Amino acid sequence: MKKIIIMLIITAMLGSLASCGKTEDPAGTSGSSTESADEIPETQPDPLAPTDAEEEPETDAPAEEETEAVSYAPEETEQADPLGTGAFSLDGDGAVVFTDDAAAESDRTLIAAAQTLFESACQTEFAYTVGCPYEVDSTRTTTFGDFGWVYYLITTPGVTSVDDVLADYHKVFSGSHPNSALDSLYIDGEEGVYALCGGRGADIYYSGSKVTQVESRSDSEIVFTVENYYDGTDWGDDAYTETAAFSMVLEDGVWRADQFVLPY
Repeated sequence: MKKIIIMLIITAMLGSLASCGKTEDPAGTSGSSTESADEIPETQPDPLAPTDAEEEPETDAPAEEETEAVSYAPEETEQADPLGTGAFSLDGDGAVVFTDDAAAESDRTLIAAAQTLFESACQTEFAYTVGCPYEVDSTRTTTFGDFGWVYYLITTPGVTSVDDVLADYHKVFSGSHPNSALDSLYIDGEEGVYALCGGRGADIYYSGSKVTQVESRSDSEIVFTVENYYDGTDWGDDAYTETAAFSMVLEDGVWRADQFVLPY
């Protein structure tokens, strides 16, 4: 009897062990519990790749503002100098001609006219006293004076005497303006008129001149103040200004320079 009971206990234990060796298929399929090869993607998607729905990252940088193009070219301004109004002009010889009565013009217009005539006078004085405004023949010369200065024959047509030179000079300067320098720079000779043609450079420190005010006026003469500016001197001095008088007088319907000193 005991043997039968022992056999029943052993049989029950073996059945229990057999049931513990079985496993359930969670997918409800038989065989291996791993996925098939067809269900595994070939490549892993890049998690950093942007998508259509992905928004641009926000930053702290301010949005770029639209700016208007700026031109650094100087603005065109209305000409302040009345030179462009037609109140006066230079004739072909370098003298000033007023459209209307000069005595009725404003100081501003007269100063502009004086500035124009002053510059014309500077060019004329420099041309006649420092160099020579005419053509010359350097092979046809004459000597004059205690130092044996050499003068060259002027070959410009129509200029055959000192009087012709003076006539040209006084197209810009009045008849009363002194011309003593011309008496030593031009001489009459056997073949015509000769020029010394003494050359020199202009004052390297001279920087410009400006007519600043009307001192007096009449129907035939207007006197101005002119300031001449210099950057310094040969001795290292600072910049300075010299004040001088300048006048223009009415002759033969045009205004010519009278009181005048070449500033350079």
